[in-house]
Amino acid sequence: MANERLKTGNAALDQVLSGGFPINTINVVMGAPGTGKTILAEQMVFANASEDAPALYLTTLSEPLDKFIRHGQSYGFFDSAKVGQTVFYEDLGMMVRERGIGALAEIVTEMLIQRKPRLIVIDSFKALNELIETPHERRTILFDLASVLTAYRCTTFLIGEYADEMMTNLPEFAIADAILLLLKHATGVREQRFLKVEKLRASSSIPGMHAFNISADGIVLFPRLVTPPASPLYTANIERVNTGITGLDDMIEKGFWRGSTTLVAGPTGSGKTIIGLHFIREGALNNEPGVYVGFQENPVQLSRVMRNFDWDPKALLENGSFELMYRSPVEMQLDSVATELITRVREGHVKRVVIDAIGDLKKSSSDKQRFSDFMYALTQWFATENVTCLWLYELQNLFDVPRISDEEISNMSDNIVLLHFSRGTEMARTIRIIKTRGSSHDHWEHTLDISNAGVVVNKSKNKE
Repeated sequence: MANERLKTGNAALDQVLSGGFPINTINVVMGAPGTGKTILAEQMVFANASEDAPALYLTTLSEPLDKFIRHGQSYGFFDSAKVGQTVFYEDLGMMVRERGIGALAEIVTEMLIQRKPRLIVIDSFKALNELIETPHERRTILFDLASVLTAYRCTTFLIGEYADEMMTNLPEFAIADAILLLLKHATGVREQRFLKVEKLRASSSIPGMHAFNISADGIVLFPRLVTPPASPLYTANIERVNTGITGLDDMIEKGFWRGSTTLVAGPTGSGKTIIGLHFIREGALNNEPGVYVGFQENPVQLSRVMRNFDWDPKALLENGSFELMYRSPVEMQLDSVATELITRVREGHVKRVVIDAIGDLKKSSSDKQRFSDFMYALTQWFATENVTCLWLYELQNLFDVPRISDEEISNMSDNIVLLHFSRGTEMARTIRIIKTRGSSHDHWEHTLDISNAGVVVNKSKNKE
């Protein structure tokens, strides 16, 4: 019983909370208006309410009860058949206005006896708090309420528009067993939502900021990508992976190590996307399923590129070994991409990955450190699962390369392939291996020829 958990109705949030909220606890869900607190609370209520364990939702002085219920009905989790049967809404605010805030514990006791809930939500508890005049009265009222809730063995959620500084001043945060913070982060025209576990008494949780969206079905959470829990104990995989590009594998001792991550950097038009497509196609032709994660060219545009090489996009995609995962960079959420991709990897359905391009992932990140941590965790998951990955990265300069990348991406990569243009009246594409971890490589710069027949590294033009 001590380790029993209340599921939230959201598998991802349960993962963050190590299985859900401990039962028979008092919890605070805080955040600014519009961050999704009420949606999260109602989602939990309808996921858990049953005849044996009813749920009681108490509204206060925030908005009229009828309006509150109408808003909830717009979400897929709302089950009208449960209302009045296993989910009970009551206007606590009206009762408090009639009998006074000092009668709060008594009012709640009466409803606990009548409804016998196992889950109770008070929304907004902060609105009630504002009716209390002195700190002493606030502590006394809250102590009486907490005693009642604990005695009746129900899991309670106090919802409120609390500011960060209130956590050290208000007594509800001292008695809370768990505190969830929901917030919105705006960067230019982009707005992202995050959830953070500020406190989870006697239990572990996944730390940091977890991105989420609000959909027609409620809260959709994407747990922050963290490195694998422990370094895998295995014998190094010495298998090589062919790229499908004539001449490139010979520059790296017959191909990249399986499970390695390769940074392919070059200016626009240098051949990054085409190299990525060849890499995934080579895997598909050899029964190695791959995912091409793209943020610029949509599937129609990529299909056009494939046809230029006389490939059959329909046949490749229907085979199941060549998957296009397109996400618009305008609406993209960094953690949603990671969640979907790592889920596919851990299910064993993916052996090759191309991410086109790293710069788009960076733009969707809320800060530089978060992006760097994300990329490191991604490389570790790929290494653990023996998934071979190409990162495509666009350089700004056509001819000069003062540096390869920021955010320590170069350090994280096992291999670095530099694409470039030669100066002259007629520009030529060039390719050079800058780095290979645990392997020797060709140190020459070679010409990269791209035609309808495919991509070829032509060594004869530069190597003497």
